[in-house]
Amino acid sequence: MKATAKRTLTPRAVVLATAAAVALIGSTGAATAFADDDGPAPQSSVQLSQSERHLDDTAKDRAQVKADKISQSEATDKALKAVPGTATAAELDNADRNGSLIWEVDVLGKDHKSHDVTIDAGNGKVLNKHTDRDDDAAQDAAETQALVKADKIGHDKATDQALKAVPGTVVSYGLDDNDRNGSAVWEVDVLGKNHKSHDVTIDAASGKVLNQHVDQNDQDDQGDNDGDDD
Repeated sequence: MKATAKRTLTPRAVVLATAAAVALIGSTGAATAFADDDGPAPQSSVQLSQSERHLDDTAKDRAQVKADKISQSEATDKALKAVPGTATAAELDNADRNGSLIWEVDVLGKDHKSHDVTIDAGNGKVLNKHTDRDDDAAQDAAETQALVKADKIGHDKATDQALKAVPGTVVSYGLDDNDRNGSAVWEVDVLGKNHKSHDVTIDAASGKVLNQHVDQNDQDDQGDNDGDDD
């Protein structure tokens, strides 16, 4: 996964798969997550083609942004209507098995539990809601709650600041802790108007842009191109 903001979503995929496995052996009250191979894949109104699903990160971002019909802000609003609380992460992605284009939104609910909401990237319909019920759910929720408490700007201002630094389209955002000092930061992935993927880090207390760089894959591609021109 190419960006820090997207790395914050990686545990969610594990949570989804775990919860789905629990559901299969008799758990009740939790929706089966599409991330698990045995669970139903979401049926979005927009699908990527077979070839588009296997593109590298930046090329896939371009294809997804082109096919996407709703913004990250609209997707987040839909998720928060389905599960009132605080949005802590979102990502434009596709279901591996059928190419359905979706927004995956993480919400710390008013019930103090972590929820995953899947939104159709074509029409904004809620396709799935899932409550984190794995063994580490309480600890994960507590850690997220601490980050939310430290956050002073919210996802809207964070993404606005990222787009001021790098004009383009937000493809993911996530609230995380800074590896260096443990402070809360927003990691935002932007597909820039230059058609390159950028990672932007925003201070969650001040809204200041701490860092922004072009995704490594694009840098490598640029290096390869430079070599070809010689």
